[in-house]
Amino acid sequence: MSFIGNQYSGYWFPNKLIESMGTIWGVGLGFDSSFEWELLNNGYMFIGFEPEFNCFESSIKEFAGTSAVVENYGLWDKSGEYRFTGENISIVNIFNLQEESEQKLKIRSLWDVAIEKELSSLPRPRVLKLNIEGAEREILLKLIDDPIDFDLIIFQAEFLFHVGFKQIRKKLKAYKEVKVILKGLHSLGWELIDISRHQITLIKSDLV
Repeated sequence: MSFIGNQYSGYWFPNKLIESMGTIWGVGLGFDSSFEWELLNNGYMFIGFEPEFNCFESSIKEFAGTSAVVENYGLWDKSGEYRFTGENISIVNIFNLQEESEQKLKIRSLWDVAIEKELSSLPRPRVLKLNIEGAEREILLKLIDDPIDFDLIIFQAEFLFHVGFKQIRKKLKAYKEVKVILKGLHSLGWELIDISRHQITLIKSDLV
């Protein structure tokens, strides 16, 4: 494994896949996409999804002049327009904040977009990177019942690690959900290859 990117936008990635010229879907880009940028420079096709307009504009400038495609909507397990809370721009309010934005974010179903963009025909390995401030949970749980043709899944377990230790019941529930997710994906042929800080990486067993 090698660390790709920086402290803001960095992930551990299998060495043998770095120059495989596959496809990376970056779901949640923020103000820096160094991870996706490096894979793009190594020959990967990159499609990014960012619903917050300022972050989207930043991404458009970052990838100007490249083959990258950046969409101004987010991906989740359902479609709609959602208000967000806090500076982390979370549509699931993992911090239990009272304030809610006036702005709404456009969100589309990952499953609908996978069909629309013909994911199954894109170059392998197909990488799904999720950094969507707690909304990863719903996508991962649905992937167990309705798998999509990705080969590598990298996600931030915000819904687990951002629950304060004083909230014991929520913390235990989140741990159980992570176990359900990992066990469910393992039953579908996924192998856990890395847990670093709050990032978890799984790979299809035929690529191990």
